[in-house]
Amino acid sequence: MFTHTKHSLAAFQAAQRHTSLRTKIVASMVAFSVVTSLIVAGCGGGGTSVAQNNSKPYAPFTPTSDLLYMDALMPHHMHAVEMAQHQLDNGSSSAIKAIAQKIKDDQTAEIALYKTIRKSLTGSENSPAVPDSHMESDMRTMMTKTGGAADAFFIQHMIPHHAEGISLAHRGLPNLRDSRLVANAKMVISTQSREIGQMEALRIGDNY
Repeated sequence: MFTHTKHSLAAFQAAQRHTSLRTKIVASMVAFSVVTSLIVAGCGGGGTSVAQNNSKPYAPFTPTSDLLYMDALMPHHMHAVEMAQHQLDNGSSSAIKAIAQKIKDDQTAEIALYKTIRKSLTGSENSPAVPDSHMESDMRTMMTKTGGAADAFFIQHMIPHHAEGISLAHRGLPNLRDSRLVANAKMVISTQSREIGQMEALRIGDNY
């Protein structure tokens, strides 16, 4: 029998509400550098992250099972897909739209994978809903953005969003048992690290 730790997911989301956008962007740059080093080294996933050893009020959420990994990443991916679709519909930069399209394609496929595995484990393909007023507020703000403002919003918010996804995948990787999820976690780390690099280049080059 599988137990879903809703409080742990809620704590993870609460931690994000206490982190400023500027701090998240800096963290994403650090995550990109650190995770790239891990990938070059083989990314065995057996180490302990620096974040797990600090004394901040909110300890980073660590998925300790296949189910918790999927229930953390599935809504996270859904949010990314929604952001990507808004950029495709309302943004102006062809370079950013290309990144948004790849994010949408990749993460839609990953959501389908999570649903398939989750249904085989629990009988239900859907993750429990965990309300997040901060995320809902961000989405409402996003809906008001068009053109260059949509481009800037996407870059400024997708970079820290990817950093969160990388962090979840890296911390969850040692605890995963299904080989498909192990491969997925490694792909999340490598793909989203690369995309952070691409978005950082655009952010700096185009002054977003």
